[in-house]
Amino acid sequence: MYFSRYNLILSIKENSEFPYAIMNSLSGGFDLVKAQEFDKLQTLKRGDNLENEEFINYLSERGYLYSDEQVERKRLEARWPEFKEALEETAPQVLLVPTYACNLACTYCYQNGIKDKTQLMKREVADAFFDHLKVQFPDQKPFITLFGGEALNASPRQKEIIDYIVKKAAQGGYALTAVTNGYDLLAYLDILQQATLKEIQITLDGPQEVHDQRRHTAGGQGTYDKIMLGVTEAVRRGIPINLRVVLDKSNFEELVTLAEDLDSRGWLDLPTNRLKTQVGRNYELFECSATPAHLLGHAEHWAMFVKLAEKHPVLKKFHKPEFKGINHLVQTGELYLPSYDTCPACKTEWVFDLYGDIYGCTATTGQNNYKLGTYFPEFKLKADEVKEWQERSVLTIPECQTCEVSLICGGGCGAVAKDRQGKVLAPDCHPIKELLTIGLNYYGDDILKMGY
Repeated sequence: MYFSRYNLILSIKENSEFPYAIMNSLSGGFDLVKAQEFDKLQTLKRGDNLENEEFINYLSERGYLYSDEQVERKRLEARWPEFKEALEETAPQVLLVPTYACNLACTYCYQNGIKDKTQLMKREVADAFFDHLKVQFPDQKPFITLFGGEALNASPRQKEIIDYIVKKAAQGGYALTAVTNGYDLLAYLDILQQATLKEIQITLDGPQEVHDQRRHTAGGQGTYDKIMLGVTEAVRRGIPINLRVVLDKSNFEELVTLAEDLDSRGWLDLPTNRLKTQVGRNYELFECSATPAHLLGHAEHWAMFVKLAEKHPVLKKFHKPEFKGINHLVQTGELYLPSYDTCPACKTEWVFDLYGDIYGCTATTGQNNYKLGTYFPEFKLKADEVKEWQERSVLTIPECQTCEVSLICGGGCGAVAKDRQGKVLAPDCHPIKELLTIGLNYYGDDILKMGY
């Protein structure tokens, strides 16, 4: 018998009956494991024979055992179309960058390399964008995300072009989202609500004192109070809010204070279609951080969140971490589909900027080395480069083809892979087993109650 490459045997929250869990990202199998069953699994993993037909049959039914490696390979290939079909059913996101300029001077900034691009989109470029959408997406209706820089800066000229864009989106039947620092949000709510508004993403990095130290204007002026005025009005209007917090060692513990504040406002009692939260991680992409000692690794980040949440239950109300599918398991009773690819570039995500340039994803936006073509004054794509991004998956990245967690990781971020390793078809590896283990401990009581 062949013990599946994708079997992960991990410890679960401490309990006397089931000290372990086994999961398989290819078959979707998940089971709690008793101590004596763990020993049997280790026997099979070593390739030794096990005289227990009932146990072996169960493992085979659940996709943990195959007659040989080739049978597993066929199953891997057979589930690929299932993943592609789900991907094709996902509405594409097209991001529109009206400017790379920003009205804040955050202590960290992911666009430091493009701060010289301060112009504003012109109407003829916006017209070309909407004309192009009909050509590139004849059979789909993508949703448009206003992105930057800062897309919602309240200068008269910028309000004028955003109003023009929003009206064009409404006329074309395109839903909108906006990614904004929120500083001028109040001035834009009427404009944005002229179209179907899916959500507004806003960043708060903690309570006022902490946020204002990290996310201030170029003159050092705090932004928290003004942002909260806009968010409060958006919540009152029922506009869906996606609240993002960017964390590192310097502000992590203040997440508790922020959560308590939002809870006191009643916002944490809102349904998820009204308020979502993201607990983001400050990290390095194309440039080194000014304060690298403050940065947290991926697993370290979530371990810190769990530690705080156990001490301060309001964080459990504030955010429900996914832990690479463990929360999905708790909510639905199933693991996610095998994830052959987690890089959306040139598949479910495209970026179009004010200069008529096209990029594959948010991470590469504005970086000249990653430009994939133009839509204005003419449409032209670098077909070979686009194809490379579109073909990126765990089936085409050599290192992923023998990796036990590849169908959870999905190859990671293509932009990070290219930046660090010089090529798109390289992995951006994450501590998947560590994150799963953290999740199995965090949601362990819920999983044990489900009685796998």
